Amino acid sequence: QICISSNFICLRYTATLIMTLTLLALTSLFLAVAAQTPRPCETPPSWQGRASSYDHGESVHNRFNISYDLANRRKRIVDEIDANTPGRTFHELIMLYNEDIFYEINLFTRVCRATKPFFPWQPYEIPANATFEGQYTLGGSMVVQEWSDRVVAPIPVHMTWKGVFTVKGCIPVYEIIDKGEINKSVTTTFYDVVGGLVNPNQFIPPPECRDAVVEEL
Repeated sequence: QICISSNFICLRYTATLIMTLTLLALTSLFLAVAAQTPRPCETPPSWQGRASSYDHGESVHNRFNISYDLANRRKRIVDEIDANTPGRTFHELIMLYNEDIFYEINLFTRVCRATKPFFPWQPYEIPANATFEGQYTLGGSMVVQEWSDRVVAPIPVHMTWKGVFTVKGCIPVYEIIDKGEINKSVTTTFYDVVGGLVNPNQFIPPPECRDAVVEEL
């Protein structure tokens, strides 16, 4: 405390000093909290692995191999054939969003069907405005973070999304897309995921698709 010529000046100086120190303390606290708040990590631009999905509305369970290419907006899904479901058809789906075309190949008959994309491009990433839900450990060693988002853009329907990603590498572990209706959600679990693409040519449609005529859905 410093008094210049009167008690009034002394008290005013002391009050100003206290306010300044309080503002500095609050600013430091805000910066400390902001520094500790997790930010969405960046998923690998390309990866491949296996996945299992369950459609709660249709009661359909699928297992498939998946390849993902963010830079070229491409996905490839190949169903794993299940001998325990006789009569069911299994497909390979090549999604080429930059070319605005999907190729669906029947794995038994090899008949190829070409269509316009029947759902919009949706990257496997954490939305920039996602809400951090928490961090926990799976299997005793894998640390993951859970994020949620109210709307899955650019789909013009009220939907919610929840995803879990590893802290190391930002690899997707599972996601839940809820369409806002009872039993209208899809849960997908990812495993055996590796970064990069072993064969970039896997997105080239097979010869069976050479003469396929694009269907308008």
